[in-house]
Amino acid sequence: MNREAQDSLLLLVGAMVLQIGLTDLHLRYVKPAMQPLLILTGLGLVAVGALGVVRQVRGSAGVQGFEGDGGEREEQPGGHGQHRQPRTAWLLVLPLLIMATVTPPTLGAYAAARGTTTVEPPEFRLPPLPAPTNGAIDVTLTDYYSRVLYDPESLQGATLRMTGFVTPVGAEWFVTRMRLSCCAADGRPVKVLTDGPASRPAPPADTWVEVVGTVTAARPPAGEDDPVAVLAVSSVIGAPRPTNAYEG
Repeated sequence: MNREAQDSLLLLVGAMVLQIGLTDLHLRYVKPAMQPLLILTGLGLVAVGALGVVRQVRGSAGVQGFEGDGGEREEQPGGHGQHRQPRTAWLLVLPLLIMATVTPPTLGAYAAARGTTTVEPPEFRLPPLPAPTNGAIDVTLTDYYSRVLYDPESLQGATLRMTGFVTPVGAEWFVTRMRLSCCAADGRPVKVLTDGPASRPAPPADTWVEVVGTVTAARPPAGEDDPVAVLAVSSVIGAPRPTNAYEG
């Protein structure tokens, strides 16, 4: 792979990073707050790659002009031209082909079933729940889990509504969202166990659902020892996958 190909490859990488950063596709990789950094990275790579391409084009034009004037191109020591790069260098193109042709799915039930929910204590007192809309209060799974652990009184008597995907555990299932600290590589599940006749039978894994219910006593899932947050479900309906499938 010569210098021209390297600069072109860098330019292409930057263009793809920029395309990801400027569309909703970045939400499959990083938190929304990381979008500006992704765009800046793409712009930087495009600028460096374009500068290299321009430099190579100008250099080639200068050499052609020199040869056209009857000059001789200086030969490398030992009578050899530029060293050939190993052919395996072209394998660097494979990640670009994969990025261009395959859109990775968001983390789902498979990853969630192999992780545990950990919610840090809030730094400040949790605010009051918002007013209900259409008969229920919309909460995130993280907010619900935090209140179950650290402020259960705020949930008493409230009808709650939350959205997530289905993570089956035996005959039971969790409503789940993945929480990001930075990017999809550090995704961790926030899982709320569903309870009650309205939650049976369990929907298929990875199905997005909207559940409505009330807080109930924490308990462990069947066959496990550690108690988890539970929602006494009164209704389950299908829901569209949100543009940003992650929390946090």
